[in-house]
Amino acid sequence: MDESLDAMTNKFSTVDYIVFILMLVCSSGIGIFYAFKGRKNESSKEFLTANKSLNWFPVSMSLLASFQSSVTILGYPAEMYTKGTQFWVVILSAIFASITAAELFLPVYFKLSFTSVNRYLTMRFNRDNVRLAASMAFLLGTVPYMGVVLYGPSLALSSVTPLSVTSSILIIGIICTFYTSLGGIKAVVWTDTMQVGLMYIGLVAVMLRAFYLVGGVGEAFRIAAERGRIEFTNFELDVSKTNNFWNSVLGMGIMWCGNYCTTQTEVQRYCNTQSQKKAKLALYVNLVGVILMISCACLCGIGVFAYYADCDPLKAGKISKTDQLMPYFVMDTMSEFKGLPGIFVTCVFSASLSTLSSGFNALSAVTWDDFLKETRLGCLSEQNQKNFNKITAIFYGILSILMAFIVGQIGSVLKAAISLAGCLIGPLLGIYLSAILCPFANSKGVISGLTFGVSFGFWVLIGSLVYPANDDFKETLITGCPANFISNSTLIVDDVLENQPFFLKLYQIAFLLVPVTGFIICLFVSFVASLLTGGLNDVKHVDPNTLSPLVWKIWPERLLPPKSDSSKDKEVIEISVRGMNSENLIT
Repeated sequence: MDESLDAMTNKFSTVDYIVFILMLVCSSGIGIFYAFKGRKNESSKEFLTANKSLNWFPVSMSLLASFQSSVTILGYPAEMYTKGTQFWVVILSAIFASITAAELFLPVYFKLSFTSVNRYLTMRFNRDNVRLAASMAFLLGTVPYMGVVLYGPSLALSSVTPLSVTSSILIIGIICTFYTSLGGIKAVVWTDTMQVGLMYIGLVAVMLRAFYLVGGVGEAFRIAAERGRIEFTNFELDVSKTNNFWNSVLGMGIMWCGNYCTTQTEVQRYCNTQSQKKAKLALYVNLVGVILMISCACLCGIGVFAYYADCDPLKAGKISKTDQLMPYFVMDTMSEFKGLPGIFVTCVFSASLSTLSSGFNALSAVTWDDFLKETRLGCLSEQNQKNFNKITAIFYGILSILMAFIVGQIGSVLKAAISLAGCLIGPLLGIYLSAILCPFANSKGVISGLTFGVSFGFWVLIGSLVYPANDDFKETLITGCPANFISNSTLIVDDVLENQPFFLKLYQIAFLLVPVTGFIICLFVSFVASLLTGGLNDVKHVDPNTLSPLVWKIWPERLLPPKSDSSKDKEVIEISVRGMNSENLIT
């Protein structure tokens, strides 16, 4: 532990580069294969959604890869290291989100034949304005998130190789854009499956190495417990902290529910499996994978902390950000094993590539189906439509690369990802939950809810950048460092706002609560505004197929629309979706 980060970059060997390049070649190869396979017969819709032909297993792996990105690989271990194990309880959030998606939203969605999940909102409210507002929110939330996902591994690679952050962003962004635009969703799903395996290999390698160096799992937990890192029952009610039970579970619960239940990135995968039963199986297999991956990442954090318990490289000034802890450990302790640093870098890049490719494909699908399909471009031939969607995917790839150069200013990748995406994910979940569970919710009500929820989220996000809060890091030591190890530069801590007006203190709420507040505001405003704008009178016009069966159990009969003939539901829905256009939807 006596080397600088700059010296460590020279340890990235030829074998490591070969391992890394092989991963990029395989990812590109899958895209080329599916581009060649579907060059003649594949329609634009099949390019974007696979038209209900996906196998449940790669879909479950793709669901896992789409949401578990470099944020997990770099951010979760850093959270264990700096704040303790309380954040590990977010696996409860994952369980809740998977059950909600599988049991509440999937039965409604799977009956519908759509490319963009936002088409559901048109069917539910009989107006295009809600769908277009939700689509715009999705685009505005996803592109910055893609920038975060791209920035994370670029920071990691720059820490362990001579490549700069700029070079890394360009490499990963261009490769991902290439295979996504070529092969469509099938290439994305199968590439995700390969990349999930690489993510597990990298995490397990780091975890085993850390535990071996400190003397075993028990010793690592003992050291972590002595230093106050083992904590699962912190039920303190403090909206400014991230390391308590309520903020962790609620914050990630809303984030995951929003992603699994409302975003094109996730919904287009499980709704395009071969049957509803297989879609549900994919969601629950994905849940097992999520729990395992989060646990591996958290165990890595405990092992790395135990190893650096008396000589924190962050406090000693050897690294500048918590996201560099994992790459630093790898080069510090594993570089003697040729190929292992390459495997770890491949792990981080795989995590990022999988999320980016899913995001680019989803962004392209939403842009086409919600904004362009009903314009003159909708008259293009199937081949030209597919080519146009490829160009759209390339456009979003370039946009995400540009965004990656901006998001590094927000802080850790975990904080940046949840803060940026949470501003929109929380309110989006609010309008979808209102739509599927509240029969008297109307278009005016949910538009109002979305507007207030998103506005509040962005206000808090911008304010938190101007008036940043203290990171609630636990104490670390450098008493065990060699005499020549400590750098002149040390971690700078921002001043906490004291005795400030209430509205300034709002900027200090934990980033995990940004999606929660947006969700609550959207849900409340949607409910009240719908009642004030005639929602009770609109109930009779609501298509019962767009509501969850739970609605008939939780609301009085006078608030419910008449049930339709269930034997004709699927046929009627498919016909109505095919016939949608802007002229016949506005009532």
